[in-house]
Formats: sequence, C-alpha cells, structure tokens
Amino acid sequence: MVTRVTNQAQQANSLQNIFRITENLFKAQQEIASGKRINRPSDDPAGIRDSLLLRTGISQSKQFVRNIDNNRIYIQATDSALESVDLNLIRAKELAVSELGGLATAETRGFAANEIDQIISQAFESANIKVKNQFIFSGTEFRTQPFEQSASGAVFFGNSENFEISVGSNTNASFALPGSEVLANDLNPQLTSSTQLSSLNGGSGITPGSFSITDRAGNSGIVTVTSSDTVTSLISKINALGGNVTASINSNGSGLQLTDGSSVISQALAVVEVSGGSTALELGILGQRDGNISGSDLNPVVTSSTLISDLKGGDGLTLNEISIVNGAASGAVTLSSATTIGDVINLINSSSFNVTASINSSGNSLLVNSNDSTTVAIVKNIGTDETAEILGLGSGKNVFTTLFKLRDALNKSDSLAILASLENLDSSLASINNNRAIAGASLSRVNTSSFTHDQEFVNRSQQLSNIEDADSVKSISDLANLEFALQATLSATSRVLQPTLLDFLR
Repeated sequence: MVTRVTNQAQQANSLQNIFRITENLFKAQQEIASGKRINRPSDDPAGIRDSLLLRTGISQSKQFVRNIDNNRIYIQATDSALESVDLNLIRAKELAVSELGGLATAETRGFAANEIDQIISQAFESANIKVKNQFIFSGTEFRTQPFEQSASGAVFFGNSENFEISVGSNTNASFALPGSEVLANDLNPQLTSSTQLSSLNGGSGITPGSFSITDRAGNSGIVTVTSSDTVTSLISKINALGGNVTASINSNGSGLQLTDGSSVISQALAVVEVSGGSTALELGILGQRDGNISGSDLNPVVTSSTLISDLKGGDGLTLNEISIVNGAASGAVTLSSATTIGDVINLINSSSFNVTASINSSGNSLLVNSNDSTTVAIVKNIGTDETAEILGLGSGKNVFTTLFKLRDALNKSDSLAILASLENLDSSLASINNNRAIAGASLSRVNTSSFTHDQEFVNRSQQLSNIEDADSVKSISDLANLEFALQATLSATSRVLQPTLLDFLR
C-alpha cells in the first residue's frame, strides 16, 4: 500500500525542523554572548532554584562583611582608649609609690596631686573618645557624652547596653564596651511598680502633661500625667481608658509596654502628644506601630528605697563585706543583711570609721566620704569578693573613683590613704587589662567571621558559576553544528518542496 504525503505535511514538517534548529541556534548564540547557561527560569528550573539560594547566601555574606568592615574601628578604638587609661594608671601608681618614700613631703605630694589631675583629664579624654561622631563608651546612647566630671567625681550618663552588630545568621558581636562595665559603675535599677516618675530619665523625671492613645480599632482616650505619679498609677490610668490597649512594664524591666488586643484592625496603634507637650516622648512611648509599642529605657535613678534585688537591670547584687580605710580607723563592714540601698548606707554610716555614705549626684552609684577634713576614706574589696566594686565605692572598674581618691589623698598628705589606694590601683589595672582582653577577643572573633564569610563568598560563587555559567567550548561547537544543520535543512527543504502546477492537478 502506497501512502501519499501531501505538500502541506511536507511543509509543516520542514518548518518544524527549521524552527527547532533555529531555536537551538539562538540558545547557543545567547549562551556564547552572555556566558550563562541559564538565562531564564525555563532553561533549568532546578538550577534556578539553587542559584537563587546561592545568590541570597552571597548577598548575606557580603552584608556581614560590610557590617564588620564598617564597625571594626569601634573595637580598635576601644582597645586604644583602654591602653591610654592603662598607661595613666601605671603612672598614677608610680607617683603613689614615690610619695610613700622617705623623701616625700606635703609639697612633693602636692606636685604629684597636680600630675594626677592631668592624668584624670587624660582619662576623661579617653573615656569620651568618639568614632564616626559617636561616643564608644556610651552603650547604645551614641550621642550622649558618657562621662562628665563633677565635684564628687565622675558622672556616667550612658547606658549599660552592649553595642552589637549582626556578623552572621542569628549571630551578633559586641563592637564596644559600655563605660559602666569598664571605667565606672552603674547600679542600673530596673523599673518597678513603685518607681516614681520623678526618678526616671536619670533623675530628670517626666514633664507633667497629657497624651492620647488610639488603639488599632480606632478607640481613643487621653492620659494626664502629674508629678506625683508612680509607674503603677500611670499604668492604671492607661488601662482605665476603656479601649483595647493594656499597659505594663516590659519584659526586661527597662520601660513601658503597650499591648493592643484589638480584634478589628482599622489603623496603627498611636500615641500622640496633647497640646504640644513632651510627656509621651519622655515616657518612651511616642509614635505609631502596626503592632504593640515597646517603650525605650527609662533609666530610673537609685533611691534609698531601691531594693538590692532590683539593681543591675533586675539581676540583683550579692553583697558581702567591704574594707574601709579612713586615717587610723580601718576595718570591714558587713553588708549581707541589706535589702535596700538605704540599708547599705545605714550600715556604712553606723560603722566606727567616721565616714558618710550617700548616693552620687547622677543617682547610679554610691559614695563614701570621710567626716574628717584631714583624711580621705578609701573603700576596697576584700579578697576576691567584689562588693566595693559593684557598689561603685572603689576597686576594679571604678577607675575615676580610684584616681580622685588618690589625688585627694596626695593633696591632704594622707599616707594611709595613699597606701590603701595602691591596692585599688592594682585592681583597676587588672580590670582594664581584662577588658582589653575582652576587646581583643571580640576583634579576633569578628576577623574570623569576616574571613569565614569571604571564604563562603568564594565557595558559593564557584558553585553558582558551576550551575549558571555556560561551557564556552561546548556552546561554540554546538553553534557550528547547528549552523551546518540549518544550512543542510534549508538546502534539503528547497529541493523537496518544489511544487508545480502538475503537483496540484494530480
């Protein structure tokens, strides 16, 4: 049986072959021109998926490296500043030792006190160092100068939070150390229900005024704050508005939390000042959020009623004994029975060492001064215990307290205080060196992270190249073969498809 092939079938088959070869020819030309095997998802769906994942990983690695490169200078500046303080402490110790010698007089000690003043100035300069116009020892309060000199010593105005940057997936690294952990002390009490609003923001308090709260369902109310309010009374006023917003103290005890329980959402949760006031701003809750509002750190000051268990952000302190040297009087004071700051002050003041304890002017640490104008009271740790240090009374990280006390001891030619200061100088030197080691470890860690991300970038780029890049030799060979095939197809087609009038008449 003979099957007749029509001209239409011949034409369709020929065109199909030409189109197929032309399409493959175009793809080969595109691979050669772009250098890529995959130019659209349809070229290799599985390969596109893998390449997108690799590109995401490469972008993340690049960002982590940028984070490290842009902020490594903070760690380097921290170490440089601490090195300067370390050298100043060494010089202060040299002066103290020399003024305990047999040739020391009230006059030579006065000269030494003048040099200690210069050392203190240099220490303040190091403590207030800036990088990229940001103070490195202010915690996360970058624009706030961390240390100022007052009549009672150094005052710390930063916070105790670590400046951290993302250096890996779910991994942060500290790029600076807060001054309260390196050069001074911050008792950092947490916010409690009994905290007076007047004690917030480092003792500056809250300006009386009003603000409105509008929940996400559109319900509004106005809260009026007075100078006599406590955190409890403020929370009660907010919760009494009748809307869907519930106020509380946030989980870390540093500020307020506004939780919106609206089931119908028509807008953002909004806190707005009334009559151009600043109350909501000072309470750290001003603004709009699509969800809940977590207020900023309200930084309450220490008062005599502050519980020991509420200090250090709610972690509390473990108090034992401190050593006091005040002229001929010296000995230990046991503070383990204290439950409040007032108890600590009373235990020190009721001792037989003729001293007065108080809260410093910034409300974040304690002071102990002699009641005798001719002596200087020196407070030290006992053994490995750190009670004096964590209360800000002396030793360890209380660098400025140690230097101020030494200067006063030299000015008053108080040999016993100068001698007692040597132990605190050694303790401060050890603390500075420990913190330099921490900074060095941080620098090593971020450098290692940077190297790891650089290697990941190289490895992933190679994998991406293996998936996406074309084999140039193969593509050129394919192009030559396809060009030959196209010419052959066109030639054969021109000979086969030569219809005449007779072909149509048959």
